[in-house]
Amino acid sequence: MKYGYGQVDTSTFHIYSLSGEYLVNRYIGLNYNFDLLFRRDQLRQFHSSIGALAGPPLIAIGVFSAIANTASSNSTFDLGILGGLLGLAILIAPDGVSFHIPVSYRWDISPYANVLGVDFIRDKNTNDTYFKYAMSFGAKTTYLQHDHFTLNAFAETRKVAGMGWSLGAGFGLGWTFLPRDNSERIIEGEPEKAGL
Repeated sequence: MKYGYGQVDTSTFHIYSLSGEYLVNRYIGLNYNFDLLFRRDQLRQFHSSIGALAGPPLIAIGVFSAIANTASSNSTFDLGILGGLLGLAILIAPDGVSFHIPVSYRWDISPYANVLGVDFIRDKNTNDTYFKYAMSFGAKTTYLQHDHFTLNAFAETRKVAGMGWSLGAGFGLGWTFLPRDNSERIIEGEPEKAGL
């Protein structure tokens, strides 16, 4: 969970986020973000990866097409199944990627680039709604506690199509599900904690 504050165009904003990261290896992670941005100028933005919005409709089209083809006993290749599989692949697509630079065993710095995002925007002044491409670039620092609890801080810039660049910063609390590799502790000079 993250909270941030910043400025975009002539307005300030508060951002609340539920984020996740899948570590491909010790140095590369895939980012997933669900953000709510409340701007002082009465714009509300919900941010997600493109896959979270495009994946479910493709999956639904594939399922309905497969059901329709089964009912009609059509034995030819079904593009609906291909659409459903494509929808599943897009659904798990991340918002972006992060690069972890270890400072110590429990602390790292991670620059990131989130370039596969989309924002659903509601203008409360006019009741208009929009879907727009969105991206962000920034860096975060994360400290891992002994009990899998994490603390982090971040600074970033965001860009939504048709709007100015924003600058913001904030902090977050998290949880890691897997321990780090014990061999890294030996390298860091903590053999007693590695069970040696």
